[in-house]
Amino acid sequence: MKKPLITILMIIFAITTCLNFVSAENETNILRSSESEEEVRASEDGHVNISFENGYNGYCINYGEHEAKVGQEYSVKDTTYATNKNSGESVGNYLKTYFVDYYEDAMRDEIVTQHTIWHFTDDFNGWRIDPILIENIKSTASTKTIPDNGAVRQINNTTEAVFDFQVLSSDKSDHQNFFAYKITYRDIVREIIGNATSSNSTASENQNITNATENTTSTDKHENNASSIENTATKDENIAEPAEGSGKTTAENTQEVSKENNSKSISLSKQVTGKRTLGIILLLIALVTIAAINVRRD
Repeated sequence: MKKPLITILMIIFAITTCLNFVSAENETNILRSSESEEEVRASEDGHVNISFENGYNGYCINYGEHEAKVGQEYSVKDTTYATNKNSGESVGNYLKTYFVDYYEDAMRDEIVTQHTIWHFTDDFNGWRIDPILIENIKSTASTKTIPDNGAVRQINNTTEAVFDFQVLSSDKSDHQNFFAYKITYRDIVREIIGNATSSNSTASENQNITNATENTTSTDKHENNASSIENTATKDENIAEPAEGSGKTTAENTQEVSKENNSKSISLSKQVTGKRTLGIILLLIALVTIAAINVRRD
């Protein structure tokens, strides 16, 4: 009795090992994919509105530190990592408010924008700073929180902008980090026209359905009894008589279609099954066979 028990335990252990291996491999692939998305390289040298490989542009948030170099790697962080170097306060919402609510000011002059950002991150007070704009940004930011992704602002009557923000952090303490942004523009007019077209199309379809129903009802009132008798006779003939040229009844044809569909489903199921699953099944069959042989010997 001991040998069959030992064999069964071995089978259970082998199954568990295989499943754990597959699960661990999948988790490793997910982690690798996640890690690869968290690293970004600079596409150019500099610190003022430079571009990065992930489609974002960025302004320096560490006044006086080393600039970015082409190919230098940065870790992607949320905007709470944009902080004032003296107070430690997170200033990310101020910077997002600047880009969204004061879009025209942020886009007008790169140098002014850089100095404005440094004012929040490094208490910079150069002659290009606009004190009134700074106070307006602070006032607006105190009443709302701009999300890191998907903030929308209407630019004009036909266009709106969608904003995404992040902080790109250098692993070198004496190098600049960056406040990065990406703006996607979309056409408002097309959306309005699309919605209007959709509404008109739906109304037209509903009207057509109503008209068709009324016409059908009117016809049925005059021909209901005769049509019912003819339809019944036709159905009986279709069931009793074989299809032309086939030599088979409708029922037999239906059975063949059903068999054909079942065969396609089985074939599709076989294609979906992966090689790894097939290997596990073969291993299980081999182990069960060994167990059965041991039981017979005992």
